[in-house]
Amino acid sequence: MGRQDSTPPRFVAISPDDGSTIDLRNPALAAALSWLVPGLGQLYQRRTTKGGLFMGGLLTALIVGLWLGDGRVVYASWRPGETRLAFLGQAGIGAVAVPAILQSMRLSGAARQPYLTSSWFAPPLRQGQFVSAAYAESVLAAEPSLERKAFVDRPPFKQCTIDQLSVWHERLGRSFDIGTLYTVLAGMLNLLVVYDAWAGPLREAPDAKSRQAKKQAGEASGDKATDGAAGSGGQPAATKT
Repeated sequence: MGRQDSTPPRFVAISPDDGSTIDLRNPALAAALSWLVPGLGQLYQRRTTKGGLFMGGLLTALIVGLWLGDGRVVYASWRPGETRLAFLGQAGIGAVAVPAILQSMRLSGAARQPYLTSSWFAPPLRQGQFVSAAYAESVLAAEPSLERKAFVDRPPFKQCTIDQLSVWHERLGRSFDIGTLYTVLAGMLNLLVVYDAWAGPLREAPDAKSRQAKKQAGEASGDKATDGAAGSGGQPAATKT
C-alpha cells in the first residue's frame, strides 16, 4: 500500500492584474481574522499592501465614527421598539460587534450591569430599567448633565427614570448620527474585505464576445501549431515542464 500524502491542500486565487497566483493559505481562518479586524486576514495571507490599505482605511472610519459619537454609537439592542438596526451593518467588524453583544447580554442579565461597569458598547438605558448601584454611579459619572434623581433606589438595584438615548442625542446632536453612519459604512465595507480573504480578488466576468474572441484565437494558434509540426516532418515541438 502506497504512503498517503499528508500535505494539506493549498488554496490559491488568480490575480486579475497580472495573472499570478495568490496563496490564500487557510481561507476560513483568513476570513475570520479579517472580520475581527479589517485587513488582518490579508496580512496573514502575506498580502501586506492590500491588508495595510484595508486596515488603515476601515479602522480610520470606525475610529472617527466612535469619536464623533463619543463611543456610544455601537451597541446591540433587541428590545421591542428599540431594535438597533444600525448594528446589523456595524457587526461587519467583529472587534466592536463582539463586545457590543456581550455588553448587551450582561446588562440584561442577572448582574444588571455591563462588564467592568463600563458604558462603552453598552445599549442606552430606558425609563424604568433596573441596573446595579455600581453601574448607576458609573453612568452618572460619565453623564455630567444627569442629576442623581435619574436613578431611584429599588434595593438591591437602582431604577432608571430617564431615556438615556434621548440624553445622548441631546448632548451630541448630529455627531451621533454621523458617527453611526461612519461605523455602519465601515462594517458593511468590511464584508467585501472578508470575502476577499475567503476567495481572493474579484475578477470581472468575461462577456460573450471576449469569450468567443479567445476561443477563435485559441483555434487559430492551434491550426498554426499543427501546420508548423507538419512542415517539420510531422514531429511536435518538445515542451519543457
